[in-house]
Amino acid sequence: VKTADPDHVSEPGGTVTFSVTVTNNSAIDSVSLNSLVDDVYGDLNGQGTCSVPQSIAPNGSYSCSFQGAVNGEAGSTHTDVVTGTAVDDDGVTLTDDDDAVVTIDDVVGSITVVKTADPDHVSEPGGTVTFNVTVTNNSAIDGISLTSLVDNVYGDVTAASNSTCVLPQSIAPNGSYSCSFQGAVNGDAGSTHTDVVTGTAVDDDGVTLTDDDDAVVTVDDV
Repeated sequence: VKTADPDHVSEPGGTVTFSVTVTNNSAIDSVSLNSLVDDVYGDLNGQGTCSVPQSIAPNGSYSCSFQGAVNGEAGSTHTDVVTGTAVDDDGVTLTDDDDAVVTIDDVVGSITVVKTADPDHVSEPGGTVTFNVTVTNNSAIDGISLTSLVDNVYGDVTAASNSTCVLPQSIAPNGSYSCSFQGAVNGDAGSTHTDVVTGTAVDDDGVTLTDDDDAVVTVDDV
């Protein structure tokens, strides 16, 4: 009997402890467990707590465990089989096998959008402000494609005045993309101008990710 702990790991993988128990089903003969071989991790003798040969009494059992790396794409499964071979008191060779399955779970990504204004104060009746936008891919695993940056005041930022923003943009795991655009800010003395930019991206698994951030500009009295 073979089991895996844990039987789920987050992409791209991790270390799993595999436990193996070999039971002598005979109520009469002892057996000598001579071999434990895994089809992925090989001969288990000397791995973890596993050691052979082992003498197993009638109705007795032997248990051991070892660790193995499990890696793969999100949604995939890792299956490996351990085979035990023993010889009983009559010299008869006995064998059995069992598998363990580990599922690799998807890690849902996210993005963070940060927007700042330079300057964040303008003299009445207003002026031109440069808005800086940074989009960070928070995943350490999946790359993303940044497909949209839309401001609730200035619209598609790629079409805004003096924009350096170009889409789509590929952002590596833990990476970021920064750009800027300009916009007119006008108002009465003491008022504030607030606008929000929303970023939309798609990760390697086809999941849509979104985030937004605002910037506030104060119109100062002259």
